Amino acid sequence: MEEISRSLSTRMPKDVEILQAKLDAFLRIAKNNEQKQANFQEYELALLNSSGLNDLLSIILEQHRERFQLSEVTLLLVDPEYEFQRLIDNIPTLEKWKDHLFFTDNANAISQYFTILRKPRLSAYSKHIHRQLFTGKHTLHSVAILPLVRRKKFIGCLNLGSRSPNRFQDDMGTQFLQHVSAVISACIENARLQENIKQTGLLDPLTGINNRRFFDQRIDEEVMRSRRNKSPLCCLFIDLDHFKSINDNYGHQAGDKVLQQVAKLLSDIMRTTDVLARFGGEEFVILLSESGREISFEIAERIRTIIANHDFVISPTKTLNVTLSIGLAMMHSESQIKNSADLLKAADQAVYAAKVSGRNRVHNAN
Repeated sequence: MEEISRSLSTRMPKDVEILQAKLDAFLRIAKNNEQKQANFQEYELALLNSSGLNDLLSIILEQHRERFQLSEVTLLLVDPEYEFQRLIDNIPTLEKWKDHLFFTDNANAISQYFTILRKPRLSAYSKHIHRQLFTGKHTLHSVAILPLVRRKKFIGCLNLGSRSPNRFQDDMGTQFLQHVSAVISACIENARLQENIKQTGLLDPLTGINNRRFFDQRIDEEVMRSRRNKSPLCCLFIDLDHFKSINDNYGHQAGDKVLQQVAKLLSDIMRTTDVLARFGGEEFVILLSESGREISFEIAERIRTIIANHDFVISPTKTLNVTLSIGLAMMHSESQIKNSADLLKAADQAVYAAKVSGRNRVHNAN
């Protein structure tokens, strides 16, 4: 009996030690999870309280890597109209993000990484598969690709890379990463809208001339004046030829420089009574008040010739030749055009006809 008692007494402390060790391990895991949760909550608050696009990108591209101890964090955004790139052009820290912030004009470049459920994709790193998402300057072994979606459309993807092969594995739960995706998607979209709101005055921020909002107000005023005074009103719809190829071949900054120089040349030609505005993208519109068809056509031809003969400087060593097509529509007492919508539509159809006819020309609406 004494022997059994001694055996139990020697075994019980060992069992207690094992249980205590297990309990300590559970407590460490719980504490670690609590710290992770607090860390993410701080990160989420920083995202939600970011003061603008610059601040938001800094949090995503810099703080995310440090906060979650990652080897690499990159962001690929869908930007077919160069909207994001124009919004961030003047950010001082943009240069240091060049290996972390990428753009594509095709959402398919992102959708290829995801299933129809659009859940985060965790896998081993492949230099071939993931070459569009990472620069290759870091030795990565596992990655997590997070879809950024708004209104059921891809707006980009956030890409996390680790040197540890076990950090991101295909069979890991992705609920946490799905939440991260949703928060960052909402923050990016909100920052974009906020930046655009800042630029919704009456001037186009890129070219410095009147914007579409201003033009929409003025065309109604000019149409009413034309009808009241029974005087002609001409609308020139101007579209730069092959502008997308400039952006594709030389970069959107070169395209911006061309747009700025075109706006300056047009401004120099205009009379004080004329209305010039950037309509959107590579399109401009001009209202010529009290100008008959012949004079309006001469002005349009003069614009076309000046642009075609101008050397557009896109860098200290590079110039481009650019042409444009112009659609001309007239509103007068005998025309079928009776309001601003008719006038703009006729000019738009005329510029389309100019494009179809070979570009670099002025086309008169019938």
